[in-house]
Amino acid sequence: MSADVRLRTGALLALGQVRYQLLLLVRSPLGFFVTLVVPVLLLVCLNLLMPEAMTGVPDGVRYTQFLTPAIGAFCLLGAGYVNTLTGMVLAREEGILKRLRGTPLPTWAYLAGRFGSTLVTAVASVTVIIVIAVAFFDVTIVWGAFGYFVGAAGLGVVTFFLLAVAVSTLVPTSDTALPVAYGTMLPLAFISDVFFSSAHAPGWLHDLASILPVAPVARAMEAAFNPATGSWPMPVTGLLATLGWNVVAVVVIAVAFREAPGPVTALRRWRRPPAGGFDAHVS
Repeated sequence: MSADVRLRTGALLALGQVRYQLLLLVRSPLGFFVTLVVPVLLLVCLNLLMPEAMTGVPDGVRYTQFLTPAIGAFCLLGAGYVNTLTGMVLAREEGILKRLRGTPLPTWAYLAGRFGSTLVTAVASVTVIIVIAVAFFDVTIVWGAFGYFVGAAGLGVVTFFLLAVAVSTLVPTSDTALPVAYGTMLPLAFISDVFFSSAHAPGWLHDLASILPVAPVARAMEAAFNPATGSWPMPVTGLLATLGWNVVAVVVIAVAFREAPGPVTALRRWRRPPAGGFDAHVS
């Protein structure tokens, strides 16, 4: 089979995976709750309960104008990181990733299908947040900077998806996947201008968040809803930090999926083989 035919076949299989993963999400109450219900609840509750004087938003920007793209960034985390991490670990436990080696579905097509479904989910959830904010909270879309919002959000989806796949190779069981996902995502969200502005936070905390993968994306998305924004709002340092995390995630994924998609192969290097060898204990 020629390379061109293999590529077209892989692309068709990837599209099939997009449909399959979207069906799984629709049928999963937890996935729907994480990607849509939780962000909508946060948008409504924080808008209604948080006094403007306590938000720390830069002068001239209403809290609702800041919170809407911030909750959009939270949607990207839910769709790209939480759902992907938990879904990948569950697929590994159910043997789906192991069976990939015996099917015509290439690993890249499987991951592309998962990313496609993540992208569709992220776009849908962010759109719902923006529509609700514009309709009920008098939020204004800054159309001149909306392209920057789309660019930052696209970078965020890619980054959070790759990090989720990489982290999933280190999570031992599906029972620990959700705690790991939220245990890593929520602290990053709180220090990265999601929910509240960090304009008045200590300098060291601001600098720490800047080298982590969430803050550059969230701050750029929020700046795109600021009428004063007239150029690409992500600084070069933030862009380099985000791309650096992408590179690290790609390396981890390449190593993990070349040997076996899961934490078992990583652990084999660090523990002594049991009596009788691994073949007697690891399926």
